Amino acid sequence: MKRVRGLAIGLFLVVWTLLFCLSPVAFSAEKKLVKLGFIGPLTGPNAAVGLGARNSADLAVRQANERTDLPYRFELVVLDDASDPTTGVAAATKLCSDPLVAAATTHFNSPVGLATIHVFHRYGVPQMFWGGIHPDITNKHNYLEVTRICPNTLVEHDNLVNFVVQKLGYKDWSIIYDMTSYGKSCLDAVKRSLNKVGAKIHSEDGIAVGATDFRPILSKIKALKPGPQVIYYGGVVTEAALIKIQMTELGMKHLYTGVTGMDSETFNATAKEAAEGTLIIGKAHIDETSPFVKAYKAAGYKEYYEATGPYAYDAVNLIIEAIKKVGPEDKKKLAKAIREMEYHGILGVTKFDEFGQTLSGGLNVKVSQDKKWVLWEGSDYQKGKRPIPGK
Repeated sequence: MKRVRGLAIGLFLVVWTLLFCLSPVAFSAEKKLVKLGFIGPLTGPNAAVGLGARNSADLAVRQANERTDLPYRFELVVLDDASDPTTGVAAATKLCSDPLVAAATTHFNSPVGLATIHVFHRYGVPQMFWGGIHPDITNKHNYLEVTRICPNTLVEHDNLVNFVVQKLGYKDWSIIYDMTSYGKSCLDAVKRSLNKVGAKIHSEDGIAVGATDFRPILSKIKALKPGPQVIYYGGVVTEAALIKIQMTELGMKHLYTGVTGMDSETFNATAKEAAEGTLIIGKAHIDETSPFVKAYKAAGYKEYYEATGPYAYDAVNLIIEAIKKVGPEDKKKLAKAIREMEYHGILGVTKFDEFGQTLSGGLNVKVSQDKKWVLWEGSDYQKGKRPIPGK
């Protein structure tokens, strides 16, 4: 009897040990820790965009840690750049100084990105941009470490101008831009695109980021005879919304337009009714029924994922697939693998050119309708139910 009891206890201990070793807890404990970085504006005027991107990157890491085909446990290291180049460089330096950080996805603001690419290059850490569209980020130095999953400003402005000039027939433009490196890149890009199609530029005015009164510039544009049909803004959300509010106050009926720097629901929340009819080239449209949106909502994030969220999500997943392929130890090998990836994600197929720039990016024409961005196709404006401003 004692022998049978001893055998039973021994069998129990063997089974219990096997079950523990095969359990998810034990399995995950054997996985090697790999850190992935995220840097974006978590405070300041662009915080909504940064928080949505951060949450989306976090979702990708959570889902990766639930997979059974990866021998790694991933941890997201999140740092704030506050839309400030100096803060961004400090964050990048801190991140790259950690030897466990294999790669990072970074930045909404081009001036910040233009400052940090040199840090990532110096440390040899792969850096993929989920935002920031200045062409020089990828093209000027062509650092192996630097890639970008969103389209650059040249592609965005060609799409915008072709739609507004060729489809809507608006050839008379006035340009306002912020005087950061991003705003100046927008100025150069929109002028290049307008010149290609023979459009006329009636005026161009630069503004300082943080300015709040644009009435003198707008009044000058309003007084132009003949005047423009379109007022274009090259900048981001905060000033963009204030300009549109003040246009409405001045009774200006021009078409107001821009590119992805304005593609945030913060624009609509700030401008409210004044936002109506604003037209932009925006980032990829992800349907509310998509697995990404469902998973994002199920995860319980408080902030909206914003237009940039899908880009941060695909960026992290692409990096993880590259790590699966070549491992995280040799960062130069990893950077090369990232550039050579053909990744199928929620943005479609992502491939990079010789400069590390995406060949796709999922751009769409969007219009502000009832205080939210909607796709032009299927909107009341496209159907003729609402008049297009500027007519």
